[in-house]
Amino acid sequence: MRAFGYLVPEGSTLGVAVSGGSDSLSLLVLATEYATSSGVRVCAVTVDHGLRPEAKDEARAVRQMCDALSVAHDTVHWRRTRDAPPSQDEARRARHALLADWASERGIERVALGHTRDDRLETFLMRARQGSGWHGLAGPMPNTVSPVWPEGRLLKLVRPLLAFGREELRDALGARGLAWVEDPSNEAMRFERVRMRRLIARMAPPARAKAIAVMDRLMRLRASAAEEASAAFATLRLGEDAGEVQLGLDLRGGLGAEAWRRLVEALVLAAGGGERAPRREALERLLARIAGGDAQLARGVTLAGARIRLREGGPLIIGQAPPRRSEPPDGRGIGPDWARAEALLAAPDMRVLEV
Repeated sequence: MRAFGYLVPEGSTLGVAVSGGSDSLSLLVLATEYATSSGVRVCAVTVDHGLRPEAKDEARAVRQMCDALSVAHDTVHWRRTRDAPPSQDEARRARHALLADWASERGIERVALGHTRDDRLETFLMRARQGSGWHGLAGPMPNTVSPVWPEGRLLKLVRPLLAFGREELRDALGARGLAWVEDPSNEAMRFERVRMRRLIARMAPPARAKAIAVMDRLMRLRASAAEEASAAFATLRLGEDAGEVQLGLDLRGGLGAEAWRRLVEALVLAAGGGERAPRREALERLLARIAGGDAQLARGVTLAGARIRLREGGPLIIGQAPPRRSEPPDGRGIGPDWARAEALLAAPDMRVLEV
């Protein structure tokens, strides 16, 4: 209940994404219990990707549970335009877009996801294998913004269950006499997350605890850098119709390297209107050129849809790059949107991990 209280303001409306599995069903039940004492209104949504015939029955079971809890429930469907099997990234992108559209239609500002301590460990192992930097190894954030753009422009995502293990939550469901569905894909070894889950099951408890402690330290570093970058962002003068933002290089000198990196990255994303952050290597090259005072930056370079210029002895200027001839006028979504940069720089609420 404390974790929900940190992330969900009293009297607000909270969307809850429920698949019917133990994690999301626990989220639904606990959110409903939190709502009785906080005045929060809970609405639930189930995403049917249309990839498994059992999905309709699972959505129907979630609706029945929501009816028993007096929670409004909707099922949203992914209407695919091609027959080829989707990648996990494609399905994830579609799921978040559907959640964002659903929340927008109902005026919901926050959607809760049922990620647990086990998901943190799985993410840590997956990202370590992929060579992620420390920022990514911190794992899923307790509070963040929707990863899709522009559909998720106004949507916040919260994860109240990150401090709790899957078995703890299943025990809580069992104590309430509630059953959950098992997605057969959770046993498919072709998925990397399933392989990591099997690996974690073989880890000794002290090893799992040590990995979580490492993630907590990295999350604290991430929170510190975000707070520093957010404070710097607050000093910028940005009108609602500002087409460019100017950063004095004295600002760079007063920030830690990670805070400066995150500030520039957020402003590039906000200016360019793209969905994905620039590749780490490309961002590092840009930062090195800025630090070296590269004279060619006076003409401007483009990155992730943004145009970055550096006046000699003057400020760094970030705005939206002109569209390419082959690009449709609305091909990059909305931009510049400096409120997005502010949201991207929000610090993770460490209290959620410490309950």
